Amino acid sequence: MFRKIAMPVSAIVAGAVMTAAPAFADYPERPVRMIVAFGAGGSTDTMARIFANYIGEELGQRFVVENREGAGGEIGWIALANAAPDGYTIGLVNSPAIEVYPITRPDTIGYSLDQFRPLLNVVTDPGVLAVAADSPYQTLEDFVAAARANPGTITVSHEGIGGDDHLAALRLADRAGIELNFVSFNGNAEATAALLGGHIDAFEGNMSEAAAQIGEGSVRALAVWSSDRMAQIPDVSTGTEQGYDIISAASRGIAVPVGVSDEVYQTLLKASARVVADPEFLADLGNLNMPVVPIMGDDFAAFLMGSYESLNAIWAQDPWIDE
Repeated sequence: MFRKIAMPVSAIVAGAVMTAAPAFADYPERPVRMIVAFGAGGSTDTMARIFANYIGEELGQRFVVENREGAGGEIGWIALANAAPDGYTIGLVNSPAIEVYPITRPDTIGYSLDQFRPLLNVVTDPGVLAVAADSPYQTLEDFVAAARANPGTITVSHEGIGGDDHLAALRLADRAGIELNFVSFNGNAEATAALLGGHIDAFEGNMSEAAAQIGEGSVRALAVWSSDRMAQIPDVSTGTEQGYDIISAASRGIAVPVGVSDEVYQTLLKASARVVADPEFLADLGNLNMPVVPIMGDDFAAFLMGSYESLNAIWAQDPWIDE
């Protein structure tokens, strides 16, 4: 379903240093557009802009972020899927959201997964459930108890039906036997502003988007949906520690439209491998609490396919309900 090519990061970096085939010399000759399917200021957008700066330096051209938010990412992914496969449009892909829509809406979705050739995963960011510092919910159990007492009234943010944040909150609702009121936002920057402004009760998003506010005390995390506590927020208990065996994360990577030439693809792949091995890039994302987890080429395609198959199996057995 996804177009594949396999190479570990070390081999790609070594190959980039050792070879410089003339066929690669002319690309890119002009700025490259990088589509981001979510709004400015959120974690996807922030990561994209940092990556764009570094790969632009590697390849000697500007990589220009274009935000095409809406419909939980679908608008941006349609634009990426339908872009000319000339190497001058690449885009961010967010897992599991990009795999979910072809499962839940196969007859109406505006793109198919075989329209993308995955390049690399950059970040895998665990989910968190958080409330404002002045919230009456001090613990996850406080939150669950309030939701039980007031079915359907506790509002929780998400970025789109079937995204990692939406699915994590649905799993919590299912396992706790509660009903939540989900509110969709075009990116976590909007959701965080709504939380701090008192417009929603809780934020379901990713660690990197909440870690700074957690650290400064304006937001209180009730749980992190990772297998172990995260070094960035070491005092936040996992869901498993609190009796809810929920693992959830967002993976943010890059893909190109299928049909991009192998020469152009290899140029982007090798430059990307150098970026994710650059200590300064790693430090920049580390400062933003974004865990860098490079998955290159064919391995990234296999990762996305595995996610798709797992989600498809879950949907076949117990489809989540559109609110």
